[in-house]
Amino acid sequence: MKKLLIGFYLTIFAFATAHAQVIKPVKLDSLVTVSLPAEFQKRDTLGQSIWTGTGALGYMVVIKAPNPTNQPLKKEKDLNKVFKEYTNKLLKSSGNGTILNSHDTIVNNVEVRDFALSTSDDAQGEQIRKFRILYTKEATYTFQFMYPQQREDIAKKEADQFFASIKTDPSFDGTDQYSTFGKFTGMHKALKMALIAGGVVLIIIIVMVVRRKKKVATT
Repeated sequence: MKKLLIGFYLTIFAFATAHAQVIKPVKLDSLVTVSLPAEFQKRDTLGQSIWTGTGALGYMVVIKAPNPTNQPLKKEKDLNKVFKEYTNKLLKSSGNGTILNSHDTIVNNVEVRDFALSTSDDAQGEQIRKFRILYTKEATYTFQFMYPQQREDIAKKEADQFFASIKTDPSFDGTDQYSTFGKFTGMHKALKMALIAGGVVLIIIIVMVVRRKKKVATT
């Protein structure tokens, strides 16, 4: 049965590839560009801009939503809090969803959050929605690539190409995400722990040396 399913989806892949839409770069604004199918749709609603397009094996959605101007982020931990709140809200709204492989990464000199959301129902089965969240002081950009879980092996290449096509202006960096980027804001927690551990080891060595000297002196 598994071999039949694999053969079926390989047939779909071959057909879809032959009839795939041309992918072209789309400039979302002066900062961000992403490649979408040539026949993509764009609509503006409630202050948000939404781009959608159907690829050979998946459905693409890009959302640009403005951020509150009176709540600029100050530190990297504030950025991580934004990412966490986003994934928690998405998980709650999905009903029975599961967050997969959530992690931060650096892309084009800025920090983004990558993860996938798995949902399932009787009608469509398991669906995978891959996300990349890009936060700036002005707006939050959400990139999604959706496909049935059964297509995962053959949809991976198209999904990877979609996310790899996300480009930002060369001048764009962490200072566009939070105000203290690149500034010294105190010793990093990992460095603090390393120094503490090193201090403890040094104290133990000094104590052992002193005891050994005392032992030699008394013999």
